[in-house]
Amino acid sequence: MTDSATQLAQDTFWFRECFLMPMPVGRKAVNLRELADAIRELDESVLYYHLIQSRLAIAPPTVEYPNDLALWAATALQDSKLAEKLSSFDPFEYENLGEVRQAVVEILEEYLWDLPYVPWARSGFELHFCEASTVVVRSAIGAQTLQELCTALTTVGLDSLYYHLFEARWRLGEKKADDFSFWIDSNFAMPNLVRAIRDLDIYFYSLKEIRETLLSLINKHLGESCGRAE
Repeated sequence: MTDSATQLAQDTFWFRECFLMPMPVGRKAVNLRELADAIRELDESVLYYHLIQSRLAIAPPTVEYPNDLALWAATALQDSKLAEKLSSFDPFEYENLGEVRQAVVEILEEYLWDLPYVPWARSGFELHFCEASTVVVRSAIGAQTLQELCTALTTVGLDSLYYHLFEARWRLGEKKADDFSFWIDSNFAMPNLVRAIRDLDIYFYSLKEIRETLLSLINKHLGESCGRAE
């Protein structure tokens, strides 16, 4: 076991668990024009839910669509081209939700401009807009070494990964930052590992895939294996 793996951190990393409390906002979209108008007008919390928070609700086989808007385009509008455009959009490339909103509106308006007619959703497939509160609790799982962090990552729930990666990128106010790399950067002299974690394009992968990639990165920089997620 390497010295880096067993070196004690100054601060214990405590894993958090989280779950969402969604709430409808009383508005829906039945066609692509109504979707564009709603994205332009609704509160940023609604956009945040449908682009980021809904990740906790996405499960196979729809995991190929990283957000609700792309999923709705594919299933309700049956428009794979639009779904692809909305799937390739990464909100973490922007500084704030205002910029994210503008980027989504531009994608939708540009797409509408070239269409001979406005696509409508099939009956029963309207998009009901929601916002959500994230309830966060500290778990009993903590880590004082990189080895302990790595081992814990094999067992914690996917909701914990979501919180420490997705929620953290907005919460910390630093582009590409997250709780794991922030803790490592604050406690260990491992800039290459910090950079590798922050370079992960987390938005385009499932939480299970992110877990495996994160474990592989830590194992690579420690020069050893701490196991695989069950």
